[in-house]
Amino acid sequence: MKRDRTGLLLQEPNLYKAFFILTIPVFGANFMKAFNELVDTSFIGQTANSVASQAGVALSWPLLNIFASFQVGFGVAGVAVVSQLLGGRQEERARENAGVLMVVAVLFGVGLNLLLYLAAPVILALVGAQGEVLDCAVTYVRTRSFELVFTFLFFAFQAVRQARGDTVTPVILSVTAVVLNIVLTGYFVRVLNMGVFGAALATVLGNIAIAPFCVALLFLPGQSTSLSLRHLRVNGTVLWRLCRVAAPAASSQALSALGFLVLQGIILSYGDEISAAFSIGNKISNMLLMPVLALGSVLAAFVGQNIGAGNSERARQAYRVSRNAALFLAVVGSLLIYPLRSWAVALLSNDAATQAAAVEYLFWVLLTQPLMAMFQNYLGVFNGSGRTNYAFLMSTCRLWVIRLPLITFFRHFTALGASGVWYAMNVSNLLILVLGAALFRRVDFSPCKAVTGLGGTTGEVHSGP
Repeated sequence: MKRDRTGLLLQEPNLYKAFFILTIPVFGANFMKAFNELVDTSFIGQTANSVASQAGVALSWPLLNIFASFQVGFGVAGVAVVSQLLGGRQEERARENAGVLMVVAVLFGVGLNLLLYLAAPVILALVGAQGEVLDCAVTYVRTRSFELVFTFLFFAFQAVRQARGDTVTPVILSVTAVVLNIVLTGYFVRVLNMGVFGAALATVLGNIAIAPFCVALLFLPGQSTSLSLRHLRVNGTVLWRLCRVAAPAASSQALSALGFLVLQGIILSYGDEISAAFSIGNKISNMLLMPVLALGSVLAAFVGQNIGAGNSERARQAYRVSRNAALFLAVVGSLLIYPLRSWAVALLSNDAATQAAAVEYLFWVLLTQPLMAMFQNYLGVFNGSGRTNYAFLMSTCRLWVIRLPLITFFRHFTALGASGVWYAMNVSNLLILVLGAALFRRVDFSPCKAVTGLGGTTGEVHSGP
């Protein structure tokens, strides 16, 4: 137990200490990924066709995220299912679920790789990309499609390890991939002048490099989740349970990514510079979100294991600790970045119009960081407790019910221009917290039958906090 660090999840009396120990490695990995995106943006932003390249890459991200939503969904399911089984001391069932997760990761990765490669030109053209922007976007997406098998494997590996409290090993591998990616991006883009293809290829090679280590570590003996070949099979009952938990999370990610693809198409209609500015602003704001995302990820494991162990009060307390820490970090981070936003934008683009739009966008996106902290903590509770349908509802309503209709209204019935997009994003992040608070009151922190197959039901009404 000590080796798996589950004591931090189940017994450590100081929850702030436990969260700090478990979150720091996850934050380190998230930070490196965000920093890597900044480096990519900086390299691309200093090329001769920087505006078209950055606009093309910005349009590529939502499409990539649609296909990556499946790995996120199964990752969420893996943490919820395996953590609750480990919390209930059902290690063999946890291994069985982990084995099915690995098999599904490979099968989905291969199928989605082929589908994304073939569909990229049609989809990107449909959302409004044309000319040089379309060429850059298609090149970037098609190249990145070849990483899907390996990123699926990593998400499955990360879910299994985080479920047992190991937040360090996935981080070491992730940082290794990011460092390799940064080095290769600099060489491919700056030295070989390979443009967006070079940036995409560097990312693919970084993800491929760590995949063998993920597989080897999952088969390492002497661990509560050690796999053997007999676990690598598709058990229909286990697969169905994983799919039931994964489906809302995957659907939520896919619909959110689709919404952002539509959003990117709307932003692109305001001009390539606005699209590039949106990408730059998001890269900077994502740096601030990294500790919040890390807290939400660790919170899911906290909630899952303590629900499995029958300790509902500790699960509730974990939410409160994570929420308080996330709000503090979001406020402090925004205050630190605000006076530096013009300088930061200048590092990422050599185009004056792009820089001006990005600085304006950053003003508004920094205001919404505390709201995003609350949003991510609600998702952590919902995912860890197995109520992934609640996470689906929050994410879907934020984008499709509030944000996109507001953007459409501002575009057609006001003279706000691109600023209407920034206003709509802030309003949607505020209003969705009302729904999140209502759904949170329905979580009873009891074992979820949909997750473990043992007692409890999904989404039972609970009148208390």
